[in-house]
Amino acid sequence: MSVVFIIGFMTAGKTSEGKRLAKLMNRKFIDLDRLIEEKEKKTVAELFSEKGEEYFREIESKTLQSINIKDNCIVSCGGGSPCYHNNINWIKENGIAVWLKISVDTVLKRLSETKKVRPLLKNLTGEELKNFINKKMKEREPFYSQAQIQVDTENISIEKLMLKLLVR
Repeated sequence: MSVVFIIGFMTAGKTSEGKRLAKLMNRKFIDLDRLIEEKEKKTVAELFSEKGEEYFREIESKTLQSINIKDNCIVSCGGGSPCYHNNINWIKENGIAVWLKISVDTVLKRLSETKKVRPLLKNLTGEELKNFINKKMKEREPFYSQAQIQVDTENISIEKLMLKLLVR
C-alpha cells in the first residue's frame, strides 16, 4: 500500500478525516501545514502575511517532497498544495491522491468558525467570500480532479474510503 495524500478545498475535512483514516488503517498521520509550521517556527497565516504566498508555496513544495514515502502514511495536504510547483504530479508519482470534494455551501457554513485564521479569507465578507470560494474552486479543480480517488464528502463515510483504498 502507498502513501495516501488527501487533497481538496479548505474545510473539506482533510485533517479530521485524515486522522480518522490513519487511525483506522493503523498508519502515521502527517498534516502538511503543521509540518511546515514546525520547520518554519511560524503559523501558515504568519508566513503568508510576513513572507507572501509565493514564499509559502515554495516551502510547502519542499516540505511535501521531504516526506518519507516509505512510511506509507496518510498526509493531509493544504488546499492549494496540489496546485503549485507541479505538486499534483509528484503526489501521484509517490502515492495515491484522494480528493475530498465539497460544495460551496458546505464550505461557507464551515468557514463561519475558522475564517479568521485563514490568510486568504480573513478580510472577505458575504458575497465577496462566496465569489472567492467559487473562483478558487474553479481554479483548483483541474488539479484536484487528477486524484486517483474522488470522494463526495457529503455521501461517503471514511470507512468506505478505507475500503476503496484497500482494494486498489
